[in-house]
Amino acid sequence: MPNLANLRHQHCWECRRRRVVCDGQQPVCNKCRTAGIVCPGYADKKPLQWLAPGQVMSRPKKRKGQGRLPSLRPQVSCPSPKRQAPLTPPESQKRHRNHPATPPITPTLRPEMFDIIEAMLYYNARIYPDLQSHQLGPSHFVFPMLTVEDIPLSILHTLVSVTINHRIMQMSDCRPEIDLVKPILPRFYHHRGITIRAIHELLDAEETRRGLEAVVSVYAFLFAFLQQSMTPSWRTHVDGFMTLLEFHGGFLEIIDRCDQMRPSLVGLITAVLANTTSPPDNQFQVADTVTTLRLTEDYYTEVYFPPMSCPTPLFIKLILINELRAREPSHPNTKQAALGILGQIELFSPEDWTSNLEKSVFANREEFLVIGRVFHASVALYCILSLVSTGALKSTREVEVLRAKYAQALFSILETGMSTPRARKRMTWPLIVAGVEAARAGGDVQKYIGRCLVDMARDQGISPPLVAKRLLERFWVGGGERKWDDCWDGAYAFIM
Repeated sequence: MPNLANLRHQHCWECRRRRVVCDGQQPVCNKCRTAGIVCPGYADKKPLQWLAPGQVMSRPKKRKGQGRLPSLRPQVSCPSPKRQAPLTPPESQKRHRNHPATPPITPTLRPEMFDIIEAMLYYNARIYPDLQSHQLGPSHFVFPMLTVEDIPLSILHTLVSVTINHRIMQMSDCRPEIDLVKPILPRFYHHRGITIRAIHELLDAEETRRGLEAVVSVYAFLFAFLQQSMTPSWRTHVDGFMTLLEFHGGFLEIIDRCDQMRPSLVGLITAVLANTTSPPDNQFQVADTVTTLRLTEDYYTEVYFPPMSCPTPLFIKLILINELRAREPSHPNTKQAALGILGQIELFSPEDWTSNLEKSVFANREEFLVIGRVFHASVALYCILSLVSTGALKSTREVEVLRAKYAQALFSILETGMSTPRARKRMTWPLIVAGVEAARAGGDVQKYIGRCLVDMARDQGISPPLVAKRLLERFWVGGGERKWDDCWDGAYAFIM
């Protein structure tokens, strides 16, 4: 006899609510994906669902003679077409039959503690399980929110704004869900404003300006800001953060001395990747190249930062490529150094790298092999496209053959990477590299990359992939003769 519990869990909660047959795909079912609905998954308990103020899912059946109980929140009722209206309604309650049954909801701000508790529940029910299930290994960035009592206000309200933004980004473009955003959005800006005021108070006083709370608060807000919006002012905020670090001896000193600040190494990873999608004359340096290489060798691992799992040998090559991009093409030994880096990238073996990984990682060999192959093709293609663009590498016949080889390899493996759950979270930067090359590949490849970037933005609850899509679409208009640096009109950080 079949196990009834297993049969029940073959259907996700959304398909059960809609009373449709679920295909049971993991981690999200295709019915929800096709309908543009956030799949709530297959957990034993029904997940929490955010509701707009005034929206209710159900009401208890009212008994005869029972009066209506007073409500603590404004409720909006939708009269059923089968229900007959009173014989003599007041004139103010008469509605034209063509008017919508549900009046527009006016955004109102609730008590802050409501949002804080709701954000903690949402994070623990939706964000944390998703991050945990896609980890490649132990990470400092994935943990549940167990309490909010000891979290400073400047950090607490940043976390609330992050969860609200994640909820908004996961909504589809259909009209009903767009309407749900309207009452949520003011709460997002309200908590961001509280964060800014709290940080201002920390930085305004001499005794707190030099404390770690100020550093961590600015650091958390900076990365939340980059996840939520992509504006030209982001570099100004980063420069301010680096100035704040000077009170503690600089970036290198605080990384080596304070274990609590070790996660700020993400700033270095983000800077390296941001420099790949920024003009050569607008590079951001957390530290000099020698120091960056030393920090990478000491602390960087493929499982350290969830959105980026570039193999360490290839990540080191990204640092060196960025240094060459910032040089003048006439600089001595530039062309020889460019050919040397490209040759070393060619020698990288995803199979050998996979076999040498630590045994503490969570993913299996096949998943790491997919990641290794994706980043091998991506870094090789980035090396060719970016250095040809600056003139550090000549576009010879041999170089063009390598370009075509790695472009074909990247286009072929990307689909596998996007369909591999643990690898999928790491595909944003490879998609951007493939997007630049797609100017030559044609419309079908461009549409596929655009769809993938939209999926990445919704899946991760962040906006940078959408900004990348917009830049690539503008770049594609120019055709296949445009170069890597023509795509970036400013400094962009897409990996958060």
